[in-house]
Amino acid sequence: MSDPYESILRISRGHPRSHLDERKHQILETVVVDYTRTHVPVGSQLVAAHLAAWSSATIRNELANLVEDGYLIQPHTSSGRVPSDQGYRYYVNFIMEEEQIPPDVKLSIDRCFRPSLHSLDELLESAAEALATATETVGIIACPQVSMSRIKHLDLVELDEPGKALLLVVLEGNVVRDRVIALPMAADQEMLSNLALEISRSVRGLSVHEIPARVPVNAVQNVSESQVLRTVVLGELAEFLHDLDAERGHWVIHDGVRNLLRQPEFDDIAKLGQVMEVLEEEQIITKLLEDIDRDAQKIPGVRIIIGRENEVEQLTHCSLVFTSFRIDSSRFGTIGILGPTRMYYSQVAPRVRYVAQRVEASIHEQIG
Repeated sequence: MSDPYESILRISRGHPRSHLDERKHQILETVVVDYTRTHVPVGSQLVAAHLAAWSSATIRNELANLVEDGYLIQPHTSSGRVPSDQGYRYYVNFIMEEEQIPPDVKLSIDRCFRPSLHSLDELLESAAEALATATETVGIIACPQVSMSRIKHLDLVELDEPGKALLLVVLEGNVVRDRVIALPMAADQEMLSNLALEISRSVRGLSVHEIPARVPVNAVQNVSESQVLRTVVLGELAEFLHDLDAERGHWVIHDGVRNLLRQPEFDDIAKLGQVMEVLEEEQIITKLLEDIDRDAQKIPGVRIIIGRENEVEQLTHCSLVFTSFRIDSSRFGTIGILGPTRMYYSQVAPRVRYVAQRVEASIHEQIG
């Protein structure tokens, strides 16, 4: 049984509250479930076979009413019905009960988070693959690029300009970065070298995100000049490394486009081409996911965007199921899937949530 709170979180702004009576509710559910399974428009006889409590004539009338109200679509006069975006929205908000993740699926996901994943990009690639496999859709992840590199060495160099010094940082892999920093007092090269050696010893092997923990929050009275200088340099180091991370931009990683080829909706090559166009344009997908991420941070939980609720024109025949994961105290990433509107939402939502939890736990294990 899904958490009622999660149901509330999935309600999109601007959508009507539940107002279908029990009979329409059950008929709509039958159409959604059967159409999701078969991709064949659902006729009144099939609905009547599932819902014996009502006559075929009653069901035909109710199907016609659901079409008129916008919950179902009848592609042709003599055909069965298929859910509209509005019908899927009602199903997701008021009918769907999330399914438990089968043990074999959970085990398959867990295997993707192997201990040998030492970099964030490897972790995210593995997570996108896990999502694609577990949901048979396209797994997508976007987050600020975060360096998991560890500090190897730092040095301070006296400059001709009073009150300034050059901070040199060497990260593992011999990546060298430098920045001019302001000093709170005059310091000659001997003092700077001794300070750099002492700080190097204290931060060697730490990830860049562990540095702020070494910076005192408040200045302490009656401390020595060297202690004040050490505090300022550590603060500059932390700010420098965070700025380097910010310059890296975003990772957008996806996996599972092959899964779309198995979906009859994408027998239309033009539709598949539209999705590929979006996935290849990182700016489009990054903007889309950033918008979702902002909403997710305000209203936590799994977010489901169905068909034309999506503002990207090329994806109006698709649905997106996303949630956020925490990178550190101030940064979040977004993780989820993209697939046709006809999908097993009750299976996909808990699997997206579980992979997000595994990603967050793995990040915290690696960057502290």
